Amino acid sequence: MAHALVVGGTGMLKEVTLYLLQRFDTVSVIARSPNGFKKLEQESGKLSSHLNKLQLDYTHYNDLTSLLIKAIKDFGEINLAVSWIHSSAPLAPLLIAKVINDTSQHFDFYEILGSSHIHPENEKREEKFTDFENIKYHKIILGFVIEAKSSRWLTNEEISRGVIEAIEKGDEDYVIGTVEPWMARP
Repeated sequence: MAHALVVGGTGMLKEVTLYLLQRFDTVSVIARSPNGFKKLEQESGKLSSHLNKLQLDYTHYNDLTSLLIKAIKDFGEINLAVSWIHSSAPLAPLLIAKVINDTSQHFDFYEILGSSHIHPENEKREEKFTDFENIKYHKIILGFVIEAKSSRWLTNEEISRGVIEAIEKGDEDYVIGTVEPWMARP
């Protein structure tokens, strides 16, 4: 059974969740809002039967661990994880990777990060994931878009499209939009 995980899969990554629902037997989604799950179920139609809703605040690490372990017991090992986690929960990505690493033979972990993670001082981030022997770590950087004489942040649609492309390509490093020139950031 193929099992995917999307952290933040009802908001910015909703289109990624819908994409994965077409390709996996089960897609476990972590989100805080029950309203987000309702909208996701409506948009996924018949595929909503493949959806495993994990409503929680990922800053509660014990709850996060418990629900991930239960999802893996119920639906099998996780083969692919897509993670968008705010800086309010700095340990959550590593915790998720550890739980999956301990219960899966091999998985792809796509971590979505803001544009500040493109700088060399942040390159050590992926080194933290090298202790996990069953992981293939992929870093997706969210850039911005330059239009005429101004710039703007990416839309949810552009982000989802970029994440889907990154998954399809399987590159270790992927940038959505642009990150240069740095001074042109919105």
